[in-house]
Order: sequence, then C-alpha cells, then structure tokens
Amino acid sequence: MGKSQKTETEQLQFFEACLQRFNLAAGCTGEVKRYYNVAGTIVCLNFAGNAMLPYLTPALEHLGTKEVLNPGATIHVWDTTSTGIQMVPPPCTSADFTDRGDIWGFGSKRIKTAFHWSEYSVNIMDMETNTGVYWVSNPMSFPYWVYSSPFRTLFHWLMEKQDCQLLHAAAVGTADGAVLLPGKGGSGKSNTALSCLEKGFFYLGDDYVIVRKDPAPAVISLYSTAKINFDDLPKFPSMHNLVQKPIRANQEKAVIFLHPAFGGQIINEMPLKAILAPEIMKQAHSAIKPVSFWPVMRAMSFTTMSQLPGVGAHTHEYLNEFTSGLPCYSIRLGSDHEDIPKTVAEFLANPEKYEQEGEDPSTGNHKPLISVIIPVHNGEHFIVEAVQNVLSQNYPAIELIVVDDGSTDQTKSIIEQIPYDIRYFHQPNEGPASARNRGIRDASGDFIAFLDADDLWPENNLYLLLDEINSDQSVDVVRGYAQLFKNTGNDQVEYLGNPKDSFADYIGAGLYRRSAFHKTGLFDPGLKFGEDSDWYNRAREIKLIIKRLEVVTLLVRRHGKNMTEGKTMLELNALKVFKKALDRQRGELKNE
Repeated sequence: MGKSQKTETEQLQFFEACLQRFNLAAGCTGEVKRYYNVAGTIVCLNFAGNAMLPYLTPALEHLGTKEVLNPGATIHVWDTTSTGIQMVPPPCTSADFTDRGDIWGFGSKRIKTAFHWSEYSVNIMDMETNTGVYWVSNPMSFPYWVYSSPFRTLFHWLMEKQDCQLLHAAAVGTADGAVLLPGKGGSGKSNTALSCLEKGFFYLGDDYVIVRKDPAPAVISLYSTAKINFDDLPKFPSMHNLVQKPIRANQEKAVIFLHPAFGGQIINEMPLKAILAPEIMKQAHSAIKPVSFWPVMRAMSFTTMSQLPGVGAHTHEYLNEFTSGLPCYSIRLGSDHEDIPKTVAEFLANPEKYEQEGEDPSTGNHKPLISVIIPVHNGEHFIVEAVQNVLSQNYPAIELIVVDDGSTDQTKSIIEQIPYDIRYFHQPNEGPASARNRGIRDASGDFIAFLDADDLWPENNLYLLLDEINSDQSVDVVRGYAQLFKNTGNDQVEYLGNPKDSFADYIGAGLYRRSAFHKTGLFDPGLKFGEDSDWYNRAREIKLIIKRLEVVTLLVRRHGKNMTEGKTMLELNALKVFKKALDRQRGELKNE
C-alpha cells in the first residue's frame, strides 16, 4: 500500500484554499467578530454572518472581552447552509480519516488539520500565524457536545503552543485552592462538580478544562457548561431552568449553560492542590484515599488522548510531568449526594491530614506511550487472555486499541466487560491488514506493537523491545523470533519446532516506531493473507532499519482455526506478494 504523506506545501495550499472559501462566504453575509480571553490569549472568532453564533458562542461567554486590534489568534468560521459556499474538496480519500479526527498523511508541524465525522466539520490552523478555519456543512445537525464544548480541536492546538494542555476533566475549588477531577464518562466527575457548584464552590469546568504545569500547576476555565445524564437532573433543582432543550429525541445527555446564572462562581484560573480521580462506590458516604501515580495518569490521559486530534508523545509527556507535580487521590463517591461537596471542602481545607501513598517507583521514570493494537475477528475464546497478556507486561504507559473486524460472536460484549480502558473500534470484515491500519491511524503512541487475539507475548516483552529500540535512535523496528505452541489441556502447552525455522515476518514479534509506517506505508488492505511479508518486503526495499534479536518475542498459538491453517501457498498470496515485489523492482529499473 503506497504512502499518502502530504508535503507541507500541499497542506499549506489546502489551508489557503479553505481561507479563500471563508472569504467568499463572508463576502455574501458580512463578518461578525467576537473576542474571548482563552488562558491569556485573546482569540477572535470571525463568523461569516450571524447563523453560527447561537450554536458556538454561549459556552464561551464567560470569557468574553472587548475588541482588540491584534488578537493572539483568529478563527474564521462559516457554514454552507447559511452562506451557500461549499468547502474545498479534501485532498485525500475517506480511508485517511480517523475516528479521532486525525487525517493520515497530514503530519505538518505548521498546518494542523482535522475532520470530525460526528459534526461533519473541518478544523485547520496555521500554527505560524495562529490563524484557524472552522467549517461545518449544517450547524442544525450538530451533536449536543459541540454546543457544550465548541472549537475544542482548535483550542487544543492553540493551547499546546502556549505550553498548556486541554484536558478531559472537571475542576472545582474553594478559597483554599482547586482540585482536578479526571475520568471517562460515567465516572462521576460531572455530578461531583455540579454538587460542589450548588454548595458555593468556584467552578472551572465539567468536561474540558485547560491545565498549565509551569511555573506551578494551575487549571484554567474554557467552557461554562456541564453535561449530565437526564436521570441525574433531579439532583440539581437550581439548574432545571438552565438546561438546553434537547436537539435530538435520543440525546444521551443534558447540556446545562451555567453562565450568567452562576457567573459569580465561574472563575478563570486557580492554583491546583491535588488530583482527585472519582470512583462510584456502593457506600453511603464519600471518602478520599491516596493512590499511586499511574492509575491517575491513565485516568487523566485516556479520554483526552482518545478525543483530541494530533495528540502523541508531546501530550503524553506533558501529562506525565503535570501529574507528577501533584498529589494523587481517589475520591470514592457515596450515594449521599450532599456528602460529596463536604468531603471535597474538608480535603481542600486540610490536605495534609490525608496521608499520601508511598511514592510509586515508576513515577520518576519517563515511560513513552506504546499503542498496542489487537485486531480480532470472532475471538471470543481468546480476547480476554490477549488483553490480560498485554497488561501482564506491567508496562504502565499503554494505549490499548482493539479493532473488531466484523465479529459475529460475543467478542464485543466480552470486551465491554473487561475492567480496563480500551479504545474499541468495529468495522465490517475487511481482513487483518485493514484492521491493523485502522489502529495505526488512530494510535497516539510514538511506538506501536501488534498482538493477534490468539497469540501471546513472553514475560517482559515490551520492556525488552523498548530498551533495544531506544538504545539506537536510527532503528525503525526491533523484532525477535516467533515460537509456535499449542495447548494440550490442564494449562499445559507444547512448543512446536525451532523459532528460527518459523515464519520470519510475524508482525506481532516486533516493536515499531510510528514513523516506520509513514516511511513504508500501511499494510496492503487488498491482501487478506501475506500482508506481513508484503510490508516487510517494502520496508527492506527502502532500507528501513530493522534490528533482529536472538530471542523469542512472540508465542503463536496453533488451535486448528487459525486463518492460515490448511491454506495453500496460492491461497496465502505468496505468489501475489512476490509479484508485487518484482513489479516494484522492475519499476525502479525502468525509472533508472
């Protein structure tokens, strides 16, 4: 599969074309400008006409400020429905779009680009001039979270440049300081923040806030909204009149606009005293207990890195340093709603009495993020063991991605019951190459590893591979050998053959720099078999640096239902893979 990397010139040309379309739209409707102070940067939102203002400005009104001549950033905003101006066609295919919004092949440091399917919006920013463009086809089809947190992607890029970080978390405080409440949906962070707000706390956000690590940890308000389940609304009687009318009949959550009703309590910035990771418990009263670094780090980063385009090593390292600078606790939420703000207030008034857990020895050691991709098709008998095997590596900084390639068994429901944060994607049955590509495009880590659902890794495999690839920055891939095995019953296994005689190009036997796939391209989705040999052939042809270790780094299970079981060389695409390599060689000779 060929490479689809866009040059910076091509990406800049796309940005300029988008800006020209905005100018055409503004020429039809006129320009309407609004100014907001976002973490000390004055941002001008320049709308083509008035149509988008009711959708995209209410959540930001608490940050409103007067007009300035030279704002720190400008975002040009338009829609096709009210202006009649279409967006420029994308210079890529739909296969390059990802769930998170990243566009595969758009890797410019200067031009940041994202496309969000859910709102059908294009987000693009020139980081050199701090100029952005936001386009949507029809604002009336926005999902509810766009109203509650508009321009999230563009603010993420802008704040990263200001040495700040958008974070999926809530934050509240008192005169004694603020606490951060990270966690995925359903963890209790929104209910905790709103119950504190009703009891007079300062409020900085419910869903997304901005954090800054230097010179001291601080939290900064971005949106004056909250999102909660409709079933939880009776707990907050003072907010009933602030709930936005649902825009869709099956809307998942209620959106509450807290400004100006709670304007006196919505504060722009506060120093942070601690991180409290919410946990819903079956008990009456709430309690705060110390916890170690990595569980809180995972709670901090999981949804942030799942939702924001362009995250990667920088985001992981930033959150690592930020979290390391604060004491970490779990707030175990009881059923007594009134007890929650009391518990938080008592903590802020006297945090010293809450004994911190002994320092996690891994806290001081930077751990780069490894994205582990597990493609699975009808793997109900193996998927739990595969996930447990990954976690048993005891490597703390893992992003676990499971791509379900059209399973028709219980794979999905089994994955949903696994008590670990998994990024789960489902697609029609297109083969393992397509599934792995889906994972690569959505991965956040600078390092990528693959494990088929029916295979396993030896103990400490990730540490071994990471140490080897980090010891030489020129190495693109480090890999060992695969050992075949089969289960013989009673938890016994039988090893089959010599690892050095096994198939040389098992994908799961290696650790890959993400950049290896930018250099070589992705796996060929047209190959249902042989995609591994084809990728390694292409990698060797461009002289990708692959380091081979004299150790076993993958255990390949034989169980009678392997995809390759009983297939002929023709069925395994061996001739097709060979012909592809031959055609590339002939093409090179012809060009010479």
